Amino acid sequence: MSDKDNIILFPLNKIKNKIAAKNPIDEKQHKKLVEEQTKEFVEGNVDEIAYYLLDRMVAMGIRTQALSFTTDLALTIDTIRGLIYRDFGKRHPAQDLADKMVTIRVDKTGKNKSARLNYSEVLGMKHKEHRPLSADVEDELKDLSDMGGVIFEPEFDGDNDNK
Repeated sequence: MSDKDNIILFPLNKIKNKIAAKNPIDEKQHKKLVEEQTKEFVEGNVDEIAYYLLDRMVAMGIRTQALSFTTDLALTIDTIRGLIYRDFGKRHPAQDLADKMVTIRVDKTGKNKSARLNYSEVLGMKHKEHRPLSADVEDELKDLSDMGGVIFEPEFDGDNDNK
């Protein structure tokens, strides 16, 4: 028994439009269809993520009516959009922003990664050396990096005023 013995062919007498079935796929049309479906998939899932985040923030008691909240959420959602488009090999402006301001460091083992955010790359502000808020925070960061997780190191120290 060969591998082809278990294949059941579609009955040719059941094909209604034999010309369409024999015509090769138009690559340009196929590519356009793939682009449309990818965009629909990404945008639909980003919308779901945005609704989930908004729902969680409302549950946390965050003041979602503030204009600054809307601004921050819009930036957050668009960077998520860029992340997902990148996974599909599609360009998005948020990727350029991330590429410009984020530096990834990998330890010697190659297992632990940390991401350093450098806001001065896009805001033109002076770069300050990042210092943890306390020794406890420094120990916690070390513990997290020992677990093989990804650490994000913001450039700012948390002393600036909320705007």
